Amino acid sequence: MLLRTLPLLLCPVLVVAETPTNAQSNDQSAIETITVTGSRIKRSIQSESASPISSTELSDLTDIGANNVRDLIEVLPFNAGSQNNSDNLSQNFTAGTSNVNLRGLGVSSTLVLLNGIRQVTSAVVTDQGASFVDTASLVPTLAIKRVEILKDGASAIYGSDAVAGVVNFITRDDLEGSELQYEYRTRWSDGDQEDTKIDFAHGGYVGDTGHMLFAVSFLERSSLLLDEVDWLQPATSSFGNPGSFVIPSRADENNPNGLTVADPNCVANGGIFSEGSNGNSFCLFDFGPQITAVPNEDRLQAYARATWDWSDTTRLWAEFGYARNKITREVSPSFPVLNAPSVLASHPDNPYGEDIFFRGRPYGVGKPTEINYYDHTTSRFAFGGDGEITEGIYWQFSFVAAANDAILNPRDVITDNFQAALHGLGGIKCSGTTVAEAGQGECYYFNPFDPQDPDNELLRDFIIGDYLGDAESEMRVYEAVITGESLFEVGGGDVGYALGFQYRDESINNVYDSFTQQDSFAFLIGNQNFYGERDVKAVFAEVLVPLTLDLEIGAALRYEDYGEFGGDTTNPKVSFLWLASELFSFRGTYSTSFRAPSVHQLQGVQTNFANITDPEDGSTTFGGNRTVGDPNLVPETSQAVNLGLSFSLDELAVDLDYWDFSFEDVLTRESHQAVVNANPNDPSRVIRTSAGTISIVNTKFINAEAIDTSGLDISATTIYRTDMGDFRPQLKASYLLSYDLMDASGNTSDGLGKLNRNTVGNPAPRLRGSIGMNWSDGEHSANIYLRHVASYENDVSGESISSFNTIDLQYSINLGDLVKEDSETRLIAGIVNATDEDPPYVSIAGSYDPRTGDPRGRRAYIKVQLSF
Repeated sequence: MLLRTLPLLLCPVLVVAETPTNAQSNDQSAIETITVTGSRIKRSIQSESASPISSTELSDLTDIGANNVRDLIEVLPFNAGSQNNSDNLSQNFTAGTSNVNLRGLGVSSTLVLLNGIRQVTSAVVTDQGASFVDTASLVPTLAIKRVEILKDGASAIYGSDAVAGVVNFITRDDLEGSELQYEYRTRWSDGDQEDTKIDFAHGGYVGDTGHMLFAVSFLERSSLLLDEVDWLQPATSSFGNPGSFVIPSRADENNPNGLTVADPNCVANGGIFSEGSNGNSFCLFDFGPQITAVPNEDRLQAYARATWDWSDTTRLWAEFGYARNKITREVSPSFPVLNAPSVLASHPDNPYGEDIFFRGRPYGVGKPTEINYYDHTTSRFAFGGDGEITEGIYWQFSFVAAANDAILNPRDVITDNFQAALHGLGGIKCSGTTVAEAGQGECYYFNPFDPQDPDNELLRDFIIGDYLGDAESEMRVYEAVITGESLFEVGGGDVGYALGFQYRDESINNVYDSFTQQDSFAFLIGNQNFYGERDVKAVFAEVLVPLTLDLEIGAALRYEDYGEFGGDTTNPKVSFLWLASELFSFRGTYSTSFRAPSVHQLQGVQTNFANITDPEDGSTTFGGNRTVGDPNLVPETSQAVNLGLSFSLDELAVDLDYWDFSFEDVLTRESHQAVVNANPNDPSRVIRTSAGTISIVNTKFINAEAIDTSGLDISATTIYRTDMGDFRPQLKASYLLSYDLMDASGNTSDGLGKLNRNTVGNPAPRLRGSIGMNWSDGEHSANIYLRHVASYENDVSGESISSFNTIDLQYSINLGDLVKEDSETRLIAGIVNATDEDPPYVSIAGSYDPRTGDPRGRRAYIKVQLSF
């Protein structure tokens, strides 16, 4: 192996497992072999890696003011397009979850590990049908030792999903004692939103051979509605209450199903009158104030890990994890009714004297918001061991079983019940079935012409019902690896090697109540029960060859077989590391990576709402989008190149990397708008109501698109030691050079500096980064971070989206044993977004881009840490 050692800051690497016994770990002079993320081969030193790696310690999470992992993800310059804001329109069922999106290649394209082991994907998928690991369900913050991010393709090492890189959460196997942390955080701006978080961790050695770690965390979070912010612009729907009416007798060649007219009392009753094309008019409803930017959450996380030495050469370990997040989210008083129900001429309040259709929602202006409920539970058990077979040859084995369960309970209009109420047969106790019985006894009319009619509110429990679903994702992984330090010897030393095998079993199971299965809802439509599963077998090998004392090359190869679903794939990776001098080192990697279709994309069914523009009349509204899995999908693939250099002089450390990803056969959902535009009257794909409005667009998952992206990463740190304390400036930034997109038709577009709203891509501002300064002097320390996201363009409207620049401040003081003897107390106070910058305006519902902007505004926090 390489003999020359560089400072750790020069080229940090990921440590996921160590061989030494506890007794040995206390001997700092012992030189032990370790396993480094990005490689399966054990090494004797930690400072050498050919791959670009970013490391964030637990103390760094505190310094940047992170409340949880989501806050870390948000400030990573090489992350783009994560779906971590609970926007009603882009997170239908994933409220309360968080994910990573390295390089903007999709939330499914980053592999998430815990102590080097795969984690179960969330039971719910994004609106685009992408599966992801919910980083909010992994471990309590105090259990994290560091978060390590491998920023190039790694499928040859880890298999599917490591297209854009790997995020590895490493826990504190070395914690001795207890730590308690309390944090209170509040929005210090217009509106009200609070977080209260309590973390506890305890660790210690058990005798001479074991170590135990236990951690628990509880978060209570209150909601923030966009009604509370001052930067919201109206977000209107043409389905309101007061609503609009389609009059068949006024049909003409431009309006074959009838003329649409706004309620005559639209403005008087709080609606917004709008002239449409071809003589149509609409009464619009502003639903923007009811969009939830931050949902209510009650989140519990617990984690336990035990390690013990079975013998001098064998170590065993086991861990257990549990997380539960109960979420409530406010939405509009009721969702739109997409099927255009009829109002008979016999309705006592019908002013038109004929049968008409209602275009609207039962409850709108001035009515209380509706509440949606979600409950996410994750449980995980893992065990394994590692040891030495003979001198220089090691073994590792691990098994993990994990499940994520999501209870979905949004509330929506029951289509048949609302229709019955419009016909005068509404009410839980109504037994009437004919027009003659309408409005008689305990049967009531819903009055769409007067939002204040008391009978309308009386019918709420009859009209609004519970959409109920139970989604479960399960995973089991068995893995075994043999590594050796000396396959044979070359000019620079011994050739290291690794051989391994992995077996994965993945399944999903979605079960819905009978109403939901029968598509009984007017907006959410419904969904069908489905079950899917697959097993994956993989073998892999890796070698590291030290050609000289200064030059090492590496190679890895992995074969994965998906059996009946997804076929098979083989992926290589090659790398080099050249220690050119005491000041400079150069590194490079080339790899092919892949992401196999998820079980959901192969065998699932997904129904959610989407914003649809009807080419027939130019109106834009929400409709259902139903997507069905395709068992013939193939893995998406990528080629990744990374070339980097590191410079180190005294206290200065600089890393610079050029990266390039070519991403093909991207797995995505067909564009519902493209389907409508291609043939707005296709009866099999564009389902219309009797009034002519679009209710459902049928799409499918496809391999069709491509992303080519490249850019530069830079990281620089140094330290200035003065009589006034130590000053540590730092710079971290990622600059996009290209972001080219190819759609399903083979058309190429430039997504660089664009929102990429209607493409397979993600928002792609050219520059993201931060400049920070840490100061410490004895028991005092302070931090300031200036964060920047460059301006970019709304590719739909052509408008410019402003840059987003924020300042984070923090001060910390060590109070020593103030609370109790033999303890340490630290008090931390800080402000996130100190200047209260609004998220840049985007002309979409909600007025901001939830994949880039942050709607939470200025937040002040105080944190108390007690170690004992």
